[in-house]
Amino acid sequence: MAKLAIPPIVAHLSRYLGGDDPAARRAVALACQATQDGHVCADLDQEAGWGPWAGEMDGGQRAGLRARLPDMAIVGGADDLTPLVWDGQRLSLRRYWAYEQQVALDLLARATAPEALSADMEAALENQFADAGQRAAARIGLVNRLALISGGPGTGKTTTLARLIALLHQQAAQAGAAPLRIALAAPTGKAAARMTEALGATGVSAPAHSAMTLHRLLGMRADGSGFYHCRERPLTVDVLVIDEASMIDLSLMAHLLAALPTAARLILLGDRDQLAAVEAGAVFADLCASERLAPCVTTLTASFRFAGTSGIGRLAECLRMGDAPGAIEQLKAATDDLDWQPQFSPQTLASAVREGYQAYRDAVAAGLPVGELFEQFSRFRVLCAHRQDVAAINRALTPPDAMLAQPGMPVMVVRNDPLLRLYNGDIGLALPDPVDGSLKACFAGKGDGTSAAPRWIPFARLPTWEVAWAMTVHKSQGSEFARVLLALPASISPVVTRELVYTGVTRARQHLSLWSSEAVLQAACENRAGRMSGLCDKLGSLTAGPPQGKAARGASRKPLQSEPGAAP
Repeated sequence: MAKLAIPPIVAHLSRYLGGDDPAARRAVALACQATQDGHVCADLDQEAGWGPWAGEMDGGQRAGLRARLPDMAIVGGADDLTPLVWDGQRLSLRRYWAYEQQVALDLLARATAPEALSADMEAALENQFADAGQRAAARIGLVNRLALISGGPGTGKTTTLARLIALLHQQAAQAGAAPLRIALAAPTGKAAARMTEALGATGVSAPAHSAMTLHRLLGMRADGSGFYHCRERPLTVDVLVIDEASMIDLSLMAHLLAALPTAARLILLGDRDQLAAVEAGAVFADLCASERLAPCVTTLTASFRFAGTSGIGRLAECLRMGDAPGAIEQLKAATDDLDWQPQFSPQTLASAVREGYQAYRDAVAAGLPVGELFEQFSRFRVLCAHRQDVAAINRALTPPDAMLAQPGMPVMVVRNDPLLRLYNGDIGLALPDPVDGSLKACFAGKGDGTSAAPRWIPFARLPTWEVAWAMTVHKSQGSEFARVLLALPASISPVVTRELVYTGVTRARQHLSLWSSEAVLQAACENRAGRMSGLCDKLGSLTAGPPQGKAARGASRKPLQSEPGAAP
């Protein structure tokens, strides 16, 4: 143990729970570090995918550890009250084992036999969808209480959803039911705003709905300690639609399903090939891969955004398939929407970033209205794989003598503040307050129905924030930009995976500039970001039990209540 570079918090827990037994301490450290690396468990049968610390254990050490696990007092099975759970293959912290167990049971209770469609609804479905893939996705949403729709950028997920919502309202009206209570949500404020905007742009005739963040939907308490809505206080919805579902970690999915009445319909949209959540779990990808849930899953493949000659579209498909030679060939080809910089210095990169933001900085200097400034800023974004590369670009674009925020400087919130309705990843602009002229952080109107006007917040009142000329690819999930500069590190890194590069590339709508050496890109294509998990196995082996609590019986028919801190 002494030779291994274990993070301090993991080392503390291993000493506290493992006592004087080196093997027990190693088991605790392994389970804890697995969750910090994004895994739900430590799969001792798996040879690849281990983080830097656990990777120092060879096969013999893992075999020795698994032989000791059944005899450890801190390790038990499903019915034991031990901090660790061992199932013969996977070692988990009990909390995460319980999350997986409950997520699987809740989903299996929802994934029951499909309903039959009336002849009128069959005709309406045929009339609404010419594309067979979109029609199949909508059918799943109409006949099941669980629907998962996966697809890359421009495959028509939003159009499918808008028409599906219209059909759901039609279906309820034909059955003589009360008007459906439909809630739309996404993991981040930016994703919620984009969801609302995209649905509005479809032009499909359906009742208007505004998306909100999942934290607001569940009623995150003001102190961040939990959620108001739970199994005892369920959401009052008939249909819940969640966009960017690949960003949902295991813990949040468990809380979400606990708060959702079993009778309600759940529709998850996302891209199974994107990066998984920052926290533990790759829930959406696991659900899409589950054979048990296959009748509830549709994958859209036809792209309506990128033409057949689109460099971005072709590059994204090569990355998705792990085709490194194809990706390199596409980058070398001349297309209007894609350029490649295989050799560069920090100075040339900083210069390109300044040039990319020049139109926005000119708009700030000209004193254009706030709405136009946010629009101008959203047209270009710089994405990096490593936080240190983000920091280097932010330093390069910040005056060396600047002690405080400068006019026009973008700022990103990195800690939730439910009272201010600001959440990790929200971006504002440092601008003069039109009332008193003081420099404040201006945040655009929320896409969750809480605020249409910009909000001006003094920097002294902001939760923890950082400069945001550049951001990590992880932070960009749920967002899209007209032009993207994606800068990968100068050397091969385990962080740079196929999923990370694919996610960064697909943030661009019109133009992508990729700054990466051929070696780094090839290594990324060969490096998959697998997450150790037992969710697929649980979905395949468990039997859905009787639902528990009010959430199973359905809530009383009253308006949706999800105000943070709304507990009585």
